[in-house]
Amino acid sequence: MREKDVFKNVVENNLASKESIRNRVISTVQIKSREGANHMKKKLLLTSVLVVVVATMSISVYATVNTIEYNKADSFLGEIGIQASNLSKSEAKKVYNDIKSDSFECETTKAVLSARANEVGIENVPSNAKEIYQEIVNYNGLVYTAKITSSQISAIKTGLSYKEIIEILGNTKDVGSGLHVLLYAVDGDKILYLNFGNENDICNLSGDELLKTLKDAKQDNSDENTFNATLTQRSGNSILVSCPNFKNFDVISLTITDQTVIVFENGTKASIDDIKDELIITISPEIRESYPPQGTAVKIIIK
Repeated sequence: MREKDVFKNVVENNLASKESIRNRVISTVQIKSREGANHMKKKLLLTSVLVVVVATMSISVYATVNTIEYNKADSFLGEIGIQASNLSKSEAKKVYNDIKSDSFECETTKAVLSARANEVGIENVPSNAKEIYQEIVNYNGLVYTAKITSSQISAIKTGLSYKEIIEILGNTKDVGSGLHVLLYAVDGDKILYLNFGNENDICNLSGDELLKTLKDAKQDNSDENTFNATLTQRSGNSILVSCPNFKNFDVISLTITDQTVIVFENGTKASIDDIKDELIITISPEIRESYPPQGTAVKIIIK
């Protein structure tokens, strides 16, 4: 073979090999490109799913926190007679946080408190929102007995101040004179009395121990003039009794006359000096409008 032909064959063979190599390289690149594209698509898809999951979780957590905070606002405002449902959720939470933080800077807070003060007939409503709030709290303390559950009491820890306990159980009626005597209606048929001199005093009883002090206050309501009550104060010929689960009133001042029948539960005759603790009282239908309401005792059974 001539040298020229030999050279030509070598060149052609090399070109064929190069073309084969080129085709293999191109094929490999295309495969890798497709694999890379698929991998990238998978990464993008996974990232998108993660973003959606995180966003959903964030929204869910926010909604839960938002609901919890609104429920706290609803409960707190309800204690002073303000219906949170009359406000937007954001307004209710704003008023709640404004009062709880002791700031009283929100105009909505002042407007809501002023409306409540006018509603209950508080005279000479102060111009300061904080003072209006205190007037409402004082009014509620005179008029309303808070209704709570035994589980709320059970959650109280030993060594809390009475102020801290009140924050847990809520504001309620104070029937004490000189000494604070707070009344709580418990589970619809019992009464808790909190007795203390100063709200910063420490209560040495745990919640479970306080539960043991509950007084029976179940009402059958079969006779609108007869009810179960607990003696709060006795002075001369009058007594102040509490009956927070009675449908007509939760405290009443009663005059004892010569016609008032006073007996022990076994029917034995008793006197005004024997009256203490748990009582079953029948009163005359006429009740004088005042605070506390005033009436006349017809019969008192000492339990």
